[in-house]
Amino acid sequence: MNISQFSKKHGLSLDTLRFYEKSKILIPDRLANGYRSYNDKHEQAVKLIICLKGIGFSLDEIKQLIELEKKSPSETCNIISNQLIDNKIGMISKQIKLLEYGKETLNDIKKYIEGNAFVKNQKIIKNKIEDLYNLTKYTC
Repeated sequence: MNISQFSKKHGLSLDTLRFYEKSKILIPDRLANGYRSYNDKHEQAVKLIICLKGIGFSLDEIKQLIELEKKSPSETCNIISNQLIDNKIGMISKQIKLLEYGKETLNDIKKYIEGNAFVKNQKIIKNKIEDLYNLTKYTC
C-alpha cells in the first residue's frame, strides 16, 4: 500500500510517516519508481509504535526498542529491553498516582465551590492546588 493509504488507515499524517522514515523508526520499501510501499511488516511496526507512544514511550525509546529487535537475541539485549520497560512502568505508576490524586483534588475543589462557597473556602482550595503542584513537581 502507498503512503497515502497507509496514512489514512493508521490515522497518521504523511509528515509523521516521513519523519518516522527519516528517524529510521519505520522504513518503507521502495518501488522501482521510488514510491514508498508499506506491507504487513510495516503494519505490525506502526501498530507497535502507536501503542508505545500511547503509553508514554518517546520516539528515542521506541527507536531503541526497534533496533534491539533487529539484533540477535542476547542477554545484553534482554537487559536493555527490561530496563527500558521497567523505567516506563515506574513512570506510568507515578503518572497514575498523580492522575488519581488530581482527580481527588478536583472533586474536593468542586465541593468547596458548590453553593458559591468559593470565597469562604479559598484558602483550602489554594492548599489543595499547592499539594497537587508539589506532587506534580516530584512526579514529572
